[in-house]
Amino acid sequence: MSRDGTIAIIGAGIAGAAAARRLYEAGRRVTVLDKGRAPGGRMATRRGPDGLRFDHGAQYFTARDPRFIARVDDWTARGVAAPWGGADRHIGTPGMAAPVRDLLDGLDVRCGRAVGRLVRDGRDWRLAEADGTALSDGAAFSAVLLTCPSPQSLALLDGAGQALPGLAEVAYAACWTLMLAHDGPPLPGGPFREDRDPTAAIAWIAGNGDKPGRDGSGTIVAHASPAWSRANLECGADDVAERLATALRAIVPLGEIRHRAAHRWRYAAVERAVGEACLFAPDAGLGFAGDGCLGPRVEFAYLSGLALAERVLAEAA
Repeated sequence: MSRDGTIAIIGAGIAGAAAARRLYEAGRRVTVLDKGRAPGGRMATRRGPDGLRFDHGAQYFTARDPRFIARVDDWTARGVAAPWGGADRHIGTPGMAAPVRDLLDGLDVRCGRAVGRLVRDGRDWRLAEADGTALSDGAAFSAVLLTCPSPQSLALLDGAGQALPGLAEVAYAACWTLMLAHDGPPLPGGPFREDRDPTAAIAWIAGNGDKPGRDGSGTIVAHASPAWSRANLECGADDVAERLATALRAIVPLGEIRHRAAHRWRYAAVERAVGEACLFAPDAGLGFAGDGCLGPRVEFAYLSGLALAERVLAEAA
């Protein structure tokens, strides 16, 4: 792995953003690529009609590690994050992706770029779409850090004839998410409700309208349970939205529904993690970071990305 070449980071979620910011601050050149339209990953906010906004991925994040606490305190002081609901719960403002965008501010970030192949070029790597079309102007990268979900990362590694021990052990739960707006009263009993019953259709309900920086009373996000999501994974989004809205009405009082939609997260939450802060093969110039390393929390994904950046910097020292 070259000590002065540009590093490619695939995935612009919190792990990729944390790695990119640390490397950039250490003087390394980084290019961040993501197949989505904007940074954030599962820290996402969906826009609906009439200015409606739904945090349809992660609902909040906690901060317990001193390094992440310091980062969250900085975000809060600058209005990038805010507390919500007590008990060490924080959200991005005005949307959940705000902390990710803040970490990536001023960096070379290229969204709408679906990396399909890693191509070895001597000691460097080049990136291509699945059909072989070169990405990033055909530039060579001294290292490639994967921060997308492990099945996507494994596909890229397999295609390049590479492997990172432990990565194949990561397992995810899928999740269907309902985004709904209605004219009824706010959710009773606070901003959220959680159901631990694994057989329930809906496992989590949150009122989005009372979140700092949001404007939209009567907006609700409901996450289906892993079991229900797995059983209905390939159903159509309209059908899922209708069925989950019916299930939601049986739990909370709803007025006239003004908007409903569903989003499928194939890799919503880690069920089995690697158990290491990150994975890194310095001779190959390849690494992996994300919640698949330490577990299903935004904070863990951040710390994993940070750990991978530190491994890269230590190798180059």
